[in-house]
Amino acid sequence: MTIAAKLNEETPQSIWDEQEGLGGRILLTIPFGVDIENMQGFVSTVGKDGHDPAPFPVLTFCIAKPTGGAIVSTIVFPTSDLFLEFVDKMHYDAYASFKRNAMLIEN
Repeated sequence: MTIAAKLNEETPQSIWDEQEGLGGRILLTIPFGVDIENMQGFVSTVGKDGHDPAPFPVLTFCIAKPTGGAIVSTIVFPTSDLFLEFVDKMHYDAYASFKRNAMLIEN
């Protein structure tokens, strides 16, 4: 299941606060590497096998709107196996398509 919404009264920080309360984990902040107070978006995951309130893996993309508020899109994986298969495919594609180099990107 996928859900997307424009939230006019929310910010990436307020959405993250809700997710953090559910045991969420930030995978990356946008701009890359900024702290939570200065982020304009994030990618996160929530859920853990057999744990309430989020027993299923949920992947969230949140981006601040230039006019205020945020756009949030979530993918709810109905099983851990489907989530792990997705992550495996991302990992394979990343290493098959891109080279890791020593160059660092600075903000």
